Amino acid sequence: MTVDEIYLAMAKNISSVIKEDWQSAVLNLEVLDGMVSNTGTYINTSHEEKQIDVDEFDFQLTFDILELRSITTEGENNKWNKAIFRLESDGKFNMEFIWDQQLHDQVEKLS
Repeated sequence: MTVDEIYLAMAKNISSVIKEDWQSAVLNLEVLDGMVSNTGTYINTSHEEKQIDVDEFDFQLTFDILELRSITTEGENNKWNKAIFRLESDGKFNMEFIWDQQLHDQVEKLS
C-alpha cells in the first residue's frame, strides 16, 4: 500500500462510521511495538463534538497504520509514535506526526 492509499483508507473508515452529517473529524493515533491505539471525535453540522466509534473501523486499518509507520520511519528518519489525522467532510485532510519521548520511555520501562 502507498501512503496515499492508507490516508484514503483512514478517511473511508471515518466517513463510514459517522452516521450523520458532519463537518470535520480528528483521529488520534498511538503506535507502539506493533500495536495501534486510536480515538477520534467529529463535529456535526450542529457544531456538537461527538466520539467516533473506532471499534467499528475495518480491522485492516490497524495493519494499514502499522504500514504507514513503517513507510514513514524507514531508515529511522521521522520517528513518530503518535499522529493526528484531521479530515474535513469535503475530503481535505492533514496528517501530523509526533514523537512523544515520555511515552516511549514508559513503554521501554515496562518491557
